[in-house]
Amino acid sequence: MTTSILLRGRALLLALLALAVPMTALAAGENYGRVSGYVYDPTGTPLAEVPLTISGPALQQPIARTSGEDGRFEFGQVPPGEGYVLEVQVEGFAPIKKKGIIVRLGQNTPVDVKLEVLTETNAVATYEIVEKVNPIINPDSAQTGAVMTAEKAAATPVFNQVQTMPQLVAGVGPGNAPSSRGGLSRYGKFYVDGMDTTDVSDGSITAPMNFYAVENFEIITGGLDAQYNALGMVENVVTKSGSNKFTYDVSLILSPAFSNAKATYGSDQSIITGNYLQNDAPQAETSFYAPLVAVGGPIIKDRLWFYASGQWNISNQETPLTINGVQENRPKNTQTRLGRLKLTWQPTDKDRVSFAVNVDQNVISNNRSSSTVALDAESRIDRGGAFFIANYDHNFTENVLFQLQTGATYKKAYMGPQNDDLDAASHADRDNNFFTTGSSGSLTGLAGNYSTENKWRLQFDPTVLFKVGSHQMKGGVQLGYLMGEQQVGTSGNVRYDDRGGVCNPEDPSTFAFCNRRTTFYNLDGQPGPLTTSASVAQLGAFFQDRWTVNRQLTVVAGLRADVGRMYAGDTFITNLVGIGPRLSATYDITNDRKTLLKAHYGRSNEMGDVFIAQHANPEMLQVRSDFNRTEGAFHECPPEGPSTSVCNISGGARGRYFDKGHTPPSVDEISLGLHREVAEGMVVGVDGTYRRYNNLWIDEEVNRVWDLTGTNIVRGLDGDTHAIIKIHNPDDAWRDYKGVDLWLQGKYGGWDVLASYTLGYNNGTVGEYFDGYGQNPRMKYLFGGPTPDDIRHTVKGALGYATTFGLDFGLRFRYLTGTPLWMNQNLSNGNGTFYRSPRGTGHTLRSGTPNFNDPSAISELRNPDQFIIDAQARYDIGRLFNMANKLELTLLVVNALNNTDTTALYDRWNTGTTTYGLSRFRNRPMQAELLLRFRN
Repeated sequence: MTTSILLRGRALLLALLALAVPMTALAAGENYGRVSGYVYDPTGTPLAEVPLTISGPALQQPIARTSGEDGRFEFGQVPPGEGYVLEVQVEGFAPIKKKGIIVRLGQNTPVDVKLEVLTETNAVATYEIVEKVNPIINPDSAQTGAVMTAEKAAATPVFNQVQTMPQLVAGVGPGNAPSSRGGLSRYGKFYVDGMDTTDVSDGSITAPMNFYAVENFEIITGGLDAQYNALGMVENVVTKSGSNKFTYDVSLILSPAFSNAKATYGSDQSIITGNYLQNDAPQAETSFYAPLVAVGGPIIKDRLWFYASGQWNISNQETPLTINGVQENRPKNTQTRLGRLKLTWQPTDKDRVSFAVNVDQNVISNNRSSSTVALDAESRIDRGGAFFIANYDHNFTENVLFQLQTGATYKKAYMGPQNDDLDAASHADRDNNFFTTGSSGSLTGLAGNYSTENKWRLQFDPTVLFKVGSHQMKGGVQLGYLMGEQQVGTSGNVRYDDRGGVCNPEDPSTFAFCNRRTTFYNLDGQPGPLTTSASVAQLGAFFQDRWTVNRQLTVVAGLRADVGRMYAGDTFITNLVGIGPRLSATYDITNDRKTLLKAHYGRSNEMGDVFIAQHANPEMLQVRSDFNRTEGAFHECPPEGPSTSVCNISGGARGRYFDKGHTPPSVDEISLGLHREVAEGMVVGVDGTYRRYNNLWIDEEVNRVWDLTGTNIVRGLDGDTHAIIKIHNPDDAWRDYKGVDLWLQGKYGGWDVLASYTLGYNNGTVGEYFDGYGQNPRMKYLFGGPTPDDIRHTVKGALGYATTFGLDFGLRFRYLTGTPLWMNQNLSNGNGTFYRSPRGTGHTLRSGTPNFNDPSAISELRNPDQFIIDAQARYDIGRLFNMANKLELTLLVVNALNNTDTTALYDRWNTGTTTYGLSRFRNRPMQAELLLRFRN
């Protein structure tokens, strides 16, 4: 990173902090849950000034509160966990102790207290078990989503990945960086212990972490309070903090090659052989092993606790490949190391301090492992990073809480040649399925074949929450500074597109193979890599009031304002300013905390990120020259241009620019829900949602003039036919979502259920930022229609059943209808991709020359539906030996039915093509893991 960026970032952050210190604030993510209720006498009259105390294993010291004039009390700083005890002792009334209270992250657990007059028969404390209280019924918020405990996660058949959990919740799509309710996948937010740790470029998790180090997973899909500014799903995890009791958790995951099924298709083979069922090509063998260790306990009893964990994942995929008739075995090795340490200190009953550090490293060798890549052109990925979180809580009074959440994230990534040879030129043989030799890489969407990237986030969130009567108010600022530096290059600074062999322009005997050469230049006009940097300063301010009107009605009103300031290198790009009002209400229809009606309206605004800011930087300057067979050499094509029929110049400093003035991307959400407890601990809900995503980022072509067919460039406005892209977010770049979620969640007897059905309709003009909409103005109208992630029907569930003798079962299932395709083909003149029907439609023929203008030949095109079942069984072996601690043996089977059906089809058609409509991706075959876990 350049010194100027660091200095600018440091100066800006200090200036923002100076402005923030005198202001009230609230941190971005929740760290706690709440317990609230009303105190009554035997006649139902509210009792004021009643002292209450709550204690539990996750609290270092008990918390005391008193009821208000309306009898209401609230404990608003309770770490998530189970086994909480609420005690009440009032003169003249029998003392009471309620046990078994469950607290969930970000949720309110309602617990009412009815006191009995003291008599000789009830002069001793009454121990009342309140295990039937269900925190899923949350009368204080209209947020939608789910909260899952560590035990629920362990009992669910999923791979041990923190980023996997959102997929279980209604309204969230598939994948570890999922879209939710019509939003882009990059809109996701990931918080750890309340701090935003989202990747500064793509909305994924910054760093993986130990799955068993998490206490609660909170997934918020809608109805966001003003403290959140997110256009998509929010995952907030609170990690374990240790306690006065020493704990340990040791696991070993075993998944040898023989426990994993082989696919019925040729994995990682070329298109010609790789996607047919019952292929006779050898199949890949995959193994996985992972030890995990976590320990926690007191350093100073009642004052200082620690929790530490470590994990090492070792994966090996032996992939047989047939390369030009010769079979070889290509091992793809992946190793991931994770480490975490958290310290929690409570010097007084009013102060709590925690510090956490998380580190990770991931290395993948032979990443391509494809029959289209020679061994000398293999690629490697080496990435990792760390994040640091410091939290401070201080109770000035019973009604005033101050919090400070601050920290930093760092992420690095190298992707490039396996042998680190950056001098070897890359050759791709067009006549041999683009078989690549010399050097390769694993970049997506970038011109080069290797890149090195470093990314940082600095976060500072002071907070204040205060209570006045029946109002719980919070207001504040959130400060973030995002930075990134990237170097992209091509090994040898040149890439050859050959035909039938390997071209060597110095060897006449190879001239028959020479076709095209692309040379890559830096901004100085010299062959070499391109280094760019970008940064974004973000400032958000908000105020929110949660008004408990009475026992039945709660209204939450809030307003936030956000500002983003983006830089490309040292160059200022633009300011983004957005206002986000929020208003929601919950009403207890039956006045028994069992039937809630919820309504919400809110707006969130995107304030930019490093990916968008980097988009203002130029791409590598590419000069493509054709081979002149008459002269036996490539045409001389100077990088300063212009483009000709044999010289094509793209990228460089003149290739794109940001428009002046922007309306930031935003989402407006309206939702209405009805939640009902249908059995003790079991809740059914229905939530209807409409979302409108406005002013999304696109690339707009502003130089090329196309003919009426949109297939040929007539001229360029500046005299050259090269592309000039204006980056902006116009009103016609939009998406919307209309959906209904029907869900069931809770515990009943031995059952633990989280299941849902979603009916959703996603439409719009933009499938992803800079996805091609606007690059050919003649084709704009064809982009409207169902978006690429339009999944009409989704049925999914995570079911668990626990027996009384130590055996429990878990089942996960999901059925998803196919996403839309359109039919497209490459233009013969090399000017891009040709669309001749609206997205989601096309022509069903695989050969011949179809009439794309014939309406009767246009039909809906969608990928196949998907249905997957995962299962697990877990048994506490320790019961056999009367062990006080748990010794669990778990068998996990992913894709238990070994369903290797197609999930995506090839949608590009060309004359004489053999791939249109064929399988592009398939489900991975069945995988089985044996997990041995010892914990107390």
